Amino acid sequence: MAGANLPAKKYKKTSPTQTRISFELDGGSTQFIDIAMALSTLNRKFYRQGVYYYVNSVEIYNNETGVVDLHVAPDTWVTKNAWNRGFNTFQKMNSLVDVPRPKYHDFKIYLSDLHRQTGSLAPKLHGINGIYTAQNCNPDDWDYSKLVSADDDGDEEQEADDMFVHLIGQHVGATGDWTSVGLIKSYGDTRGQPNAEEPVLPTEARTDPLINLFDFSSEEQLNDIIKNLDLDNESPPYDRNGYIGSDQNNMQHVARIGTEIGVGRVGRASGFCAPFGLICVDPHGVNTAFRVVLNLSQGTYHGVYAERA
Repeated sequence: MAGANLPAKKYKKTSPTQTRISFELDGGSTQFIDIAMALSTLNRKFYRQGVYYYVNSVEIYNNETGVVDLHVAPDTWVTKNAWNRGFNTFQKMNSLVDVPRPKYHDFKIYLSDLHRQTGSLAPKLHGINGIYTAQNCNPDDWDYSKLVSADDDGDEEQEADDMFVHLIGQHVGATGDWTSVGLIKSYGDTRGQPNAEEPVLPTEARTDPLINLFDFSSEEQLNDIIKNLDLDNESPPYDRNGYIGSDQNNMQHVARIGTEIGVGRVGRASGFCAPFGLICVDPHGVNTAFRVVLNLSQGTYHGVYAERA
């Protein structure tokens, strides 16, 4: 009888989701992964970019001696606040016009300006003998967000200044003609700096009668103690003028996977957090094509684990 020889329980996975994602990369060049875009194309669902995605493990398939570095944005309060500031500005800008929002409206940013120039890798599906295809794996529409400035730059065309947005690195372009704006750079430039050298002791402190009441040391012990308390550890334990992420080389290194000549060579690394699902794949000594496979954490956000920024 049909259906008689079946498991006692039905398949109860809440949201069947492809969480193992494969990418094919060209050797010798730095390339970028946008997890939200890859998930959307494979699962036919809209995954927002502005969340923290988690990778359980990563694999590299390559039959060549070399290493592949993986980088993400630093997982710090600065990164989170900079993204939120950019998101709120984007929303405020769009609220200036009273028109319906597109169905898949989202704040999509680049990891760096190099990401803007290079673009994001589409996931791949595979067949027998390692053959892969991009068929049905490219999104119909995945446009990265633009900010449109109301600041008149005085050009003859009187065109608004449209600019892309990236997370890591300096601004690209010039005032009135920005190509892309660094969110962390902008965040750091608009915050107040902590005061340095706090507290400041008056010069009279060392000769104050009460302080010197018990100073019976011929080696001026108390004055040396006062000097140490006055001059040591009075400034912040970080660069108050700098914000991690404002430079293009400020990405967080999360894995280095080695590959070498051999049959079926596979390199593996443990998981990591990928803020906004953006990953930089940087090969060294790898000149031929190779494969990167991400195993994402499962959870309640359309089948994957993610947290809001």
